[in-house]
Amino acid sequence: MESLQTVCIALIQGVTEFLPISSSAHIQFPSLLLGWEDQGLHFDVAVHAGSLLAVLLYFRRRLLTLTIGTFNSLRNGHSSEDLDLAAKLIIATIPVLIAGFLFRDIVAVATRDLSIIVFTTLLFGLLLGLADWRTHRLRKSGHIFEDTNPSLLAALAIGCAQIFALVPGTSRSGVTITAALLLGLGRTQATTFSFLLAIPVILGAFVLTLYDMNQLDASFDFQSFGIGFLVAVISAYLCIDFFLKVIEKIGMWPFVVYRLVIGVLLGLTIWL
Repeated sequence: MESLQTVCIALIQGVTEFLPISSSAHIQFPSLLLGWEDQGLHFDVAVHAGSLLAVLLYFRRRLLTLTIGTFNSLRNGHSSEDLDLAAKLIIATIPVLIAGFLFRDIVAVATRDLSIIVFTTLLFGLLLGLADWRTHRLRKSGHIFEDTNPSLLAALAIGCAQIFALVPGTSRSGVTITAALLLGLGRTQATTFSFLLAIPVILGAFVLTLYDMNQLDASFDFQSFGIGFLVAVISAYLCIDFFLKVIEKIGMWPFVVYRLVIGVLLGLTIWL
């Protein structure tokens, strides 16, 4: 039974890490409905490591080209698309790292408040729907979304919007995609930038969880870690692949409706 719990929760974490549907909202259901206990810090390390490996594997060619191109540009003193993208990913990451360090304790308390999770799941779901509706209208009017890097101001704005992801129920991918769409990026461009931006954020969360585990001298469960890591890698990789392949066709509204349903169900669960 314990292994089943580990698989289920790792699957939830792996899928919801990249879909704009909020992992913190979904992770409440096993404990609320089935009484499952928290899996512990070693499990958090496993799913963060798995999600990080999944996004690295999926974008391995893009990341290799980005790394080589950035290095060559710095060495030769010339600008390039790769250097530009690398700089904007760094700029977009800085706000959430600062906010996460300053408000870490407040976020930890908020995570336990289910009312906040319900509110943010619904609110940011509606904002995502508004952003996608605007994008759809632009496409119908003949606007062509160019596959280029976001502007410097857009990257900074997306990075600032990512701070809201510290609030449970918001969804990191959801809020960054929402901001990107509102700033004029196309669906695929917005999603790709959001996923690339996930790499430093997940890495930061992974390192922070390792630090917490070391501070608490927590015992290490190798079986739980192995299962959680493997399930997170596979589910997150498949999720990224699915999302990028269908997003131009289906848009964001299926996820918006899903968020609204989950928000309402979670609200009914805790208030009735």
